[in-house]
Amino acid sequence: MGKTKEKKDNLRRSLLTSVALHVLLIGLIIIGSLVSVVKLGGGGEEGTVIDAVMVDPGAVVEQYNQMQQQETSAKLAAKERKEKEQKQEAELREKQEQEQKRLQQLEQERIQSERDAQEQQKQAEQQQKQAAEAAKKAKEEQKIAEEAAAKAKAEKEKLIKEQAAAKEKAEAEAKKQAEAVKAKAAAEAKAKAEADAKAKAEKEAKEKADKAAKAKAEKEAKAKAEKEAKAKAAKEKAEAAKSASSVDDLLGDLTASGPSKQGGAAAAGQGGGKKSGASNADVDNYAGKVKAAVESRFYDSSTYRGRTCELQFKIASDGFLISITPNGNPANDPALCDAAIRAAKLSKLPKPPADVYEAFKKQGSTIIFNPK
Repeated sequence: MGKTKEKKDNLRRSLLTSVALHVLLIGLIIIGSLVSVVKLGGGGEEGTVIDAVMVDPGAVVEQYNQMQQQETSAKLAAKERKEKEQKQEAELREKQEQEQKRLQQLEQERIQSERDAQEQQKQAEQQQKQAAEAAKKAKEEQKIAEEAAAKAKAEKEKLIKEQAAAKEKAEAEAKKQAEAVKAKAAAEAKAKAEADAKAKAEKEAKEKADKAAKAKAEKEAKAKAEKEAKAKAAKEKAEAAKSASSVDDLLGDLTASGPSKQGGAAAAGQGGGKKSGASNADVDNYAGKVKAAVESRFYDSSTYRGRTCELQFKIASDGFLISITPNGNPANDPALCDAAIRAAKLSKLPKPPADVYEAFKKQGSTIIFNPK
């Protein structure tokens, strides 16, 4: 705007100077055209010269017209220049406005570009922060997993040591019991041999006169004994079947235990005609406790639904598990058997009463795992 004003002032001064010069020039021309010197002189050397000024009206009019035309041309030229200047000024103003708009647009684009760059930088920093947090979290999870693996390894090693110690203790106990049984059997055999020899000697020492009466008495006694033995065997067989059914009901779908026919007879007690001290209720009660102890360690039994495994187990007098093995049933599931054996080995079985222990030691026990 300052340059435009300065340009206008220069143009105005130039126009005024031009008009003044034209006016001065026109005045000089008019004066020059109006003044003409006419020399009039008389005859002879002493004649007097008279100067006269003559004015030509036509020349004056023509010069005036020329001056008017020049003035009109000057005004027209000044008007054209003014219009041209106004047009140039409008174009300049429009260009300046366009340039200003372009500069504003560039400034807005620059600001937007800076904002976008800041936003991208902010997003990049956020992504870097998230990546760092994810890496930190992954590292922490890896550390937790390593600690868990180390703990599991230590527990596994501890379990292996405990199992080895338990196995060693069971083998020692079994050996000790085997030696005790062997010694007892030898003593019983010796006592029986001595008793048989004594009875034989006494029998041979009796008089031949009593042989007929004794033979008759022995025959009658034998018949009576056979009759009593048959009745007692039937009774014991019924009691054994009842005991097996009671244990199966107690253990339910997970476990079932019951004495075999031979073991049931031993539990009832046929040695020397004496009755065993453990009742079926005592055996069933202890079997229920064993079942509860194993179930407390069988955490994942539901994963073996529909499978079956029958296990034979033996226990020591203090409740220690001596052995537990599959009984050879072809329907046994190996995975279920392994899981059940692990649960039994981790269990702490209750100490059986002396009479119940004797019954279990003679007849053994079977656990049937059949999760549903």
